Amino acid sequence: MCIPKVSVIIPVYNTEKYVRQAVESIRRQTLKDIEIIIVNDGSTDGSMTILEELTAQDERIKLFSQENQGQSIARNFALQKVGGKYLYFMDSDDYLENDALELCFEKAESNNLDFVLFDAEILNPQDTTAIDITYQRTQIINEESVYTGDELFNLFIRKYIFTPSPCLNFIKTSFLKHINLSFYPDIIHEDQLFTCQLYLNANKVMCIAKPFFKRRFRANSTMTNHFGWKNMHGYLTVTIELLQYASKHPEHKKLIDLFLSQMLDASVWQAHVLPLKEKIKLLPRIAKHHQYIRLRTWLVLMLKK
Repeated sequence: MCIPKVSVIIPVYNTEKYVRQAVESIRRQTLKDIEIIIVNDGSTDGSMTILEELTAQDERIKLFSQENQGQSIARNFALQKVGGKYLYFMDSDDYLENDALELCFEKAESNNLDFVLFDAEILNPQDTTAIDITYQRTQIINEESVYTGDELFNLFIRKYIFTPSPCLNFIKTSFLKHINLSFYPDIIHEDQLFTCQLYLNANKVMCIAKPFFKRRFRANSTMTNHFGWKNMHGYLTVTIELLQYASKHPEHKKLIDLFLSQMLDASVWQAHVLPLKEKIKLLPRIAKHHQYIRLRTWLVLMLKK
C-alpha cells in the first residue's frame, strides 16, 4: 500500500455552516496524494450529514465519529490513524489556499525539515476580507534560511508575535512521533502547550512567507468567547506542564520562563473580569507562579472590574 505524502487531520464539532468549505479546500489541494482524516466529535447539528456526503465523493477521506470529548482527544485519535509522511492539522471552520500542501511538502522534502511554518489571515465572517488581527511572522525571517525551533521561538516571543495555532505548521510525522507529542486533553488553550513543545524540540525549520491559512473570526469560538474560569484553568495547566518539561530539559528553562512571563501575565490581566469568588479561588494558584506576573497585573486583577 502506497504511503500518502500528507495526512490532514480535521476535528469537527458543530460547524455545519463552514465544514464543507474547510474540507473542500483540502480536497482541492494541488498535491493530490493525501489522506484526509476527519473526526466528528459528537456534533449535534448537520455537520455529520455533510461529512458523510463528502466522504462518499472522495476515497481519500477517512471519517470517524465519537462522542463529544473535545478537540484534543479528537486530534489525538486521528494521530493514531495517520499514515502520511507529513501531517497537517486543519480546523473545520477555516480554509486553506489550494497550493499550500504542495509548496510545504516540496520545502520540507528538499531540506529534510522537522516542520514548515507559514502565515495566516483572519477573515470577517460575512466575507473574505482580512481584518486587523493577523498572523504575520515570516516577514522578519529569511525564507531561504534553516532555523532551529529554539531560535524561532525566542525571536517570536521577543517580538510578541508567537502564534500557537497548530494550523500554521506542516509537520514531519516521524518527528512528531519521535518526540511523542500530542494534545493535552480536557482544557482550552492546549495549542499553547503543543506548539511550544513542537518548537523546543525542532532542529530544522523553515518558513514560507505566504498566508496560506484563512481563519474565520466568528462568535462563540475560543478566539472570541468571553474570558472565564476555563480560560484561566487552561493557561495554568499549560504553565504547570511547561515547567515540568523545563525540569527535564533545563537547557530550555530560560526560554520557557520568557514565554510564561508573557502568557501568564496576559491571562491574569484578562482574569480581572472574573467574579470576585473566582478571583479569590484563583489567587493561591497564581501565587505559585508569582515570578511571571507583574505588580501592575496583580493590581488590575484585584481592583479592576
